[in-house]
Amino acid sequence: MKLTAAVTVAFTALASTATAESVEVMLSDRLDGNLDFYCLDISGSKENANVERGLQTHTCYGYQGEAGIDQVFDVASVEEGKLYMPEWDVCATVSDLAAGAGIELAACDGGETQNITLTEDGHLSPVSAMELCFTAGEETTRGRGGTSDHQIKSLTLQACGDDLAQYQAWELRAE
Repeated sequence: MKLTAAVTVAFTALASTATAESVEVMLSDRLDGNLDFYCLDISGSKENANVERGLQTHTCYGYQGEAGIDQVFDVASVEEGKLYMPEWDVCATVSDLAAGAGIELAACDGGETQNITLTEDGHLSPVSAMELCFTAGEETTRGRGGTSDHQIKSLTLQACGDDLAQYQAWELRAE
C-alpha cells in the first residue's frame, strides 16, 4: 500500500490548519479494528497511562468523538521530525536502532533515537535508520485483561517491506 502524495497532502493540510494542533498517528489499514483504526498509544488507560511502558498500537478513540490524551501528538513536532506528546511532555524514543527494538517514551532531548520522520509513503522511521519502520504487531489482544472491546497490538521497529506494509503505513488524523 503506497500513500505517497496522500500523506504529503494530508500532512500539509493539517500542519497549515491553525486549529489542528494535535493529531493522532493512525495506521492507514484498519486491520481487524472493530471500533476504529489503530493509533499510537501509551500503555494504560487515558489519564492513567504509564509512560514508562512505552508506546503500543491501540484502538483509536475517534469513535468516542475525540482523541484520548494518551494518543495525542503535537502536529508541529511531527513536521520537525519528532513525535512529541504534549500532555505528558515526552517524545517517542527508539530503544535501539535495530529490528525488534521497542518504542519508548522519554524527556525530549533532540537525540538521534528521537529523530523520527513520517515519509511520503507513510513510514515512521528513525532518520538514522530509514530502513526500519514503526511496525504494529500481527497479534491482537483485548484491553482490561480481555474484557474490553479495545484492541491492542505491540509496536516495534522492523525492516520496512511490502510483506508488512499494512502494519507499517501511518497517517495523521486531526483530533
